[in-house]
Amino acid sequence: MSGISKDQLNHIAKLSNLPLKEGEDTKFSKLLSDTISYINVLNELDTSKVQETYQVTGLVNVFQKGDENVATLLQEDATKNANEVSKGLIVTKGVFERS
Repeated sequence: MSGISKDQLNHIAKLSNLPLKEGEDTKFSKLLSDTISYINVLNELDTSKVQETYQVTGLVNVFQKGDENVATLLQEDATKNANEVSKGLIVTKGVFERS
């Protein structure tokens, strides 16, 4: 695979909200290209007979024992001190910046 171009790197940095300083584009372009080349080794593996999985520990719920439902609040109790509630949910100010 050929290397990542500076334009591609700058686009990825912008999407990731990571500012690049002067001279870092060459360094990180090479690092990202090397990483992608290393990951492409996985394409050589035959995974057609491997079942998909989302976790490998076999644990289902390590915090709750059985079907018991203890020490939880009712929705009304959880929202009674909120400044603003909408459709049973606590309303807050946005935490993400949009540009």
